[in-house]
Amino acid sequence: MAVSGILNAIDRKDAFVLLETPSDSKCWDLTGQQLIRGQDVHSALRFFKRSTISGPPYSENSLYRLAMAFELTGDFESAADHYVSVARNGSAFSRDALRRAVGCFGRLSQWDRIVDLMSDESASEWVNFNRDVAMLVGIAFGNCGRVCRAISWLCIAPQIADRDSDPAKVVSNLLDGNADPGSSEEVEKFIQETAHVLFAEDWLARKVFRWILRHGHHEALERALDSHELIQRSGGDSLGYTAAYHLELKHDRKVIRNAGRRALIWQPDHRMGIRAILPNEHDFAQQNAEWLLRWAKVAAILPNVEDHTANDAAIALKFVDQEICLVYLERLANRFKTSPRLLYNIASHFNEKSFAETAYPMVRRAILMEPAYAKALSAYSVSRSIMLDPEPGVVAARRALVCDPSLQSGHTNLAMAYRGLGNLGKAIEAGLKQLEYHPRDAVARMGVAFNQLTIGAIEQGFHNYRSRWAQKNFPSQKRPFPQREWALQKLPPGKKALIYMEQGMGDELMFSWFLRYADAVVPGQLVVECDSRLVAVFERSFPSIEFRGRDAPVDRRLLADDVLYKLPIGHLPSLFTAELRTLIRERWALAVEPRVAGHGWIVPDPDGVAHWKSKVREIASGDRLAIGVAWRSGQITRTRKLQYLAPEELAASLPDNTVAINLQYVFEDDEIEQFERAAARRGITLTTFEGLDLKDDLSDVIDLIAALDAVVTPMTSTAFMAGVLGVPTWVFRTSEFKATWHQLGTPHIPWIPEIKLCFRDPRVSWDDVIMRIHDDLLAARNWLLSRRS
Repeated sequence: MAVSGILNAIDRKDAFVLLETPSDSKCWDLTGQQLIRGQDVHSALRFFKRSTISGPPYSENSLYRLAMAFELTGDFESAADHYVSVARNGSAFSRDALRRAVGCFGRLSQWDRIVDLMSDESASEWVNFNRDVAMLVGIAFGNCGRVCRAISWLCIAPQIADRDSDPAKVVSNLLDGNADPGSSEEVEKFIQETAHVLFAEDWLARKVFRWILRHGHHEALERALDSHELIQRSGGDSLGYTAAYHLELKHDRKVIRNAGRRALIWQPDHRMGIRAILPNEHDFAQQNAEWLLRWAKVAAILPNVEDHTANDAAIALKFVDQEICLVYLERLANRFKTSPRLLYNIASHFNEKSFAETAYPMVRRAILMEPAYAKALSAYSVSRSIMLDPEPGVVAARRALVCDPSLQSGHTNLAMAYRGLGNLGKAIEAGLKQLEYHPRDAVARMGVAFNQLTIGAIEQGFHNYRSRWAQKNFPSQKRPFPQREWALQKLPPGKKALIYMEQGMGDELMFSWFLRYADAVVPGQLVVECDSRLVAVFERSFPSIEFRGRDAPVDRRLLADDVLYKLPIGHLPSLFTAELRTLIRERWALAVEPRVAGHGWIVPDPDGVAHWKSKVREIASGDRLAIGVAWRSGQITRTRKLQYLAPEELAASLPDNTVAINLQYVFEDDEIEQFERAAARRGITLTTFEGLDLKDDLSDVIDLIAALDAVVTPMTSTAFMAGVLGVPTWVFRTSEFKATWHQLGTPHIPWIPEIKLCFRDPRVSWDDVIMRIHDDLLAARNWLLSRRS
C-alpha cells in the first residue's frame, strides 16, 4: 500500500507521533492494530514487525499480535514460532498462544513439533478449551507412536460421546490397531488422566480396557481401578467398571460381588454394580431363590438397565420360576421391544409355560426386527403349535432350519408342528433329523419314541423310550440304587433282580402288566419297589414277587447283597417286544368288540369288594347303573387341560337315572355343585362316600372300582385303575390324529382292552364325544347290569 494510503488508514494524531518518534514501539503497535481493523493485514504485519524492533516503551502483547498477523497472512511457520515465544513468556495469552501454535503446526503437518510443545501439558486441564486442539494434539501423539497420550487428548473432545464423530473414529482406529500402550506407568497415568471422560462413555471404556488387556497390562489396569484417586476423578463411575472387569475375567465371585456392592453404595442403581452381584447362570442352583428374585426385580424396573443385564435378569426370573416372575418377564419384554434376543428368551419361557398367546407377539416382534433369526422363528412355530394352529408353525420351523440347519431344537419344533397336523410320518422324520445333529437331545428322542409307538413301531419306540430319564423335567427321579442294570440274564439261586416303579400311580398300575413277563424269566426272583399305597394291591396280584414301598431313606432290603441287578419298570417293554407282538395278534379281535371286560390282572380284596358292592347296591338298586366318574387329575397345565372336561359335561355323558360314584380325588366344592346341577334334571345322583380317602386309600379305592358297573373319566390314573381291574372304562381323550401311544398302532390298548378311547380334535368341543359315550352306555346298560352277578 502507498504511504498516502497508510496515512489515510490510521489516525492523523498517531501518524504525527510516528514521524516525530519513530523508535516508539507502542505507537507502531497501535498503528498496526488500526490497520488490522481496517483489514489491511499485510501493512499491519510490517507495523507489528517494526514495533518488535523499536525501542521502549514496548506495547503489551505486541508479539502475540505479530504472530496473529503472520497467521493471517498464511506464514504459519513464523506464526507458530512467535506463538511459542508468547507462550513461553507467560503472558495472559499463553494458553491461547499454545492453542494457536498447535493449529499452525497442524496446518504444516509438523506433528513432532506439536508433541514437543504439548508434552508437559495435561489433557485434563484442556477439557472444553477448544475441540480442535484435542483433535490435533491427539493425532500428533498418535502419529508419533504415543498412543496413551493420543487417546488422553482425543477423549477431551466434546464430541467424543458421538461414536460417529471424528475424534471417536480416530480413537477406534488407534485401539483397533496393533499400537502398544507403552509402559505400565503410562497406562496407569492414562487411566487417571482420562477418568472424568473415560467412565462416562460405556463404549469407550470397554474398548480401552480390552486394548489394555490385549497388550498384557492386567496388573496396571487392576491397580488403577482399585485406586481411591480414580474413584474421585471419575465421580464414582469407575466402581461399576471395576466390577465389570472382575466379572469379565471370571475372577473370584467374592471379589466380583464386593466390587459390585461398592458401586451400588456410591450409586444405588448402577447397572454394572447390579450385574456384578448376580451369580453366574451355572451357579443359580446354589443361590437363594428369594435373593435372585429380588435382584431380578430391581434389574427389571431400573431405568438405566442395558440389554445384557436385562437378559441376565430374565434368566434369573426363569430360574426362580415363581408366578410373580411372569409379571416381571412381561415387563422386561415391554421395555426392551427392540432387543430381539431378549424377546426370544422371554417368549421361549412363556412357551414352556404354555402361555403361547403371551409369547406369540414377543417372538413375532423379534422376527420383524431380524427376519433370519432362526431361534425366534422356531419359537414362533412352538407358539403356533401350542395355539393349535400348526400350519404356520410348520412354515416357520422350516424357515428357521433354512437359516440354521443345526439349530438346537429346530427339528424337534418342526416335529411338534407336524404332529399337530396329524402327520406322524413327517414328525418322526424331523425328530430323527434332530438326532443326527444332536444325538443326546432327550426331548427329541422322546418325541420320536412316542410317535413311533403311536404308529406301531414298538421295537424302535420302546428303545428310544429308554432315554426318558435324560429329560430336564421328567416326573420321576432315578432311584439311587448301586446295582448294575438288568438285561434279563438268569440269576443264581437265591439272588434277586430289583425293578422300581416310576412316574406316578397310574403308570405304576399300567406298566405292572410287564411284571408277569419278567417274573416268567426269573420266577420268584424279583423284588419291586413301588408306591407304598399299592404294596398290598400288588402283593395280591403277583404273589411270587416281593414288593417294598418307596420310602426315604431307601428301604435297606433293596440294598441287600442278594439283590444283584436293577431296572426301572419303563425299560421292561423294550425287552419284551416279541411278547407284545404276540399279545397284539391275540387281542386284535377285541378291538372291534362293542363291549369288553374281564381281562384285568390286578386282584382286589374280595372282602373289600363285597363291602363296597353292598354299599353301591343300596343306592343303585334295580336297573340303575353305578358308574364311577372323574373329570380331571390334580395337575392342571395347558396341555393336560385339553384332556379334561367340565363336571357338567361329564354329567351329560351319563344315561338318565344313573348313580354316579365320585372317584375324583381332588375337587372344589363348586365342581360338585356344577355336576349336581347338570345331573339333577335327568335323575342322576352323585355320591361321595364319606370316610374314603380317594387319594391315599388306594387299596380301598380299587376295591370300590371293582364293585362298579363301569367308569367314565379322562385318561388319568382313574382310567388305569379301572382298566387293570377289567372294569369297562370309557375314556375321554384329546388327539389331533385320534390315537395315543398306548395303543401301539392298534385300535385299542392291547394289554388293557377294557379301556375304550373316545377321541376328539383339540380344536372342537367335547359335544360329539359326550353324545357317543352317552349312547354307548345306554346301549350297554343290560350287559353292564348282567355283569353284577
